[in-house]
Amino acid sequence: MPNLDTLPIKGNYTLIILLKAPSRVKIARYGWFKLDKGYYAYTGSALGQGAVSLRRRVARHFRKEKKKHWHIDYLLTSRTACITAVVAAPSKDNKECEISSLIRNIEGATVPITGFGASDCKHNCTSHLIHLGENNNLEKVADAYRHIVEENQLRIYKP
Repeated sequence: MPNLDTLPIKGNYTLIILLKAPSRVKIARYGWFKLDKGYYAYTGSALGQGAVSLRRRVARHFRKEKKKHWHIDYLLTSRTACITAVVAAPSKDNKECEISSLIRNIEGATVPITGFGASDCKHNCTSHLIHLGENNNLEKVADAYRHIVEENQLRIYKP
């Protein structure tokens, strides 16, 4: 299990995920989707403490064996998926929609699955999963966070 002590206890996070090969992924009741290889950014939030803290949520995302609860669980249990980095910032407020919108504005970014991770979204987000293409774009994702948090609040974890 990764040591996530550098991440905040509660706040917003973005997983940088590498799909090593094109993949077909079944997402709950939404059906099957073909995803291109490359890097993806998935943005979420965890505003609780203890078992529902950001650190525990991210640690859960790293596990391959788990009960599939969220859309992202279906993607992350794929054999071709691996988390290459986590960008996070502390917050008492859910800012995942704002962050996801900023990431969607990265040049070349596309929405691979409409509604992914945004089924309970109150801001009519297209998706909280963004395909970044063949380039990691970690620094550009970090820049999205810099639009809403101070530099000293930004945390980047690389396994």
